Amino acid sequence: MWNNFFFIGLPYIAALILICGTVYRGMSGAMSGHRGKWEMSARGDFLWTTRSTGFFGRASIGPASLCLHWGILVLFVAHIVGFIGGAYNITSLVDIFRWVGLAAGIVFFYGILWAFARRMVIPQVRAMSTPNDYIVLLFLILITGFALYQSAVSQIFGVSYSVGPWIASVVKFQPDASMMAGAPIVNKLHVIVALFFFAYLPFTKLVHIFSYPFGYIGRPLISMRRYVAIKK
Repeated sequence: MWNNFFFIGLPYIAALILICGTVYRGMSGAMSGHRGKWEMSARGDFLWTTRSTGFFGRASIGPASLCLHWGILVLFVAHIVGFIGGAYNITSLVDIFRWVGLAAGIVFFYGILWAFARRMVIPQVRAMSTPNDYIVLLFLILITGFALYQSAVSQIFGVSYSVGPWIASVVKFQPDASMMAGAPIVNKLHVIVALFFFAYLPFTKLVHIFSYPFGYIGRPLISMRRYVAIKK
């Protein structure tokens, strides 16, 4: 029963909330004072942005930001490659996913821990942080932690050959939970927590990754100057 819920029902629930929640929030200003004013712009929803903390502890934000952004981009591509390799039984693609995903996962995990530590250690960043900021980071720590434990500690490889066909069955609207029934528990937890995270994502600051076609991507540039230049 639980396999059917997590690997048949949950993927569609998460996808529905992710798509509908993002569109509603982006076009209605759902989390700001502009509720109900529907338009093809996110400018009415000021919480669409990341609420940058770069003004505080600037020396510490660089490593976290670089590792987070580059890590997630490489992981996204690596997962697509791995899913295709698993679905079509292409060993070379699965091997690429194995090693590239492991390297990018370590970089991303380092960035998440650094970002979490910044919010806990730097007083100004901690003061402007919301519970949502910590929840997002804890979700990412769990998802990446399960993946790294699976690949680096337990050294469980080849799960793409079960996950890839399962994702293909979900996309075809012919979900087959039996493909995930024999997967290691840590792999199941990685997938399940990721699905819950996708459902939660529209209600977080991470919606800025879906900026297009909303107006945030075309906002005026912000002029940034170093303090030394200002004194001159």
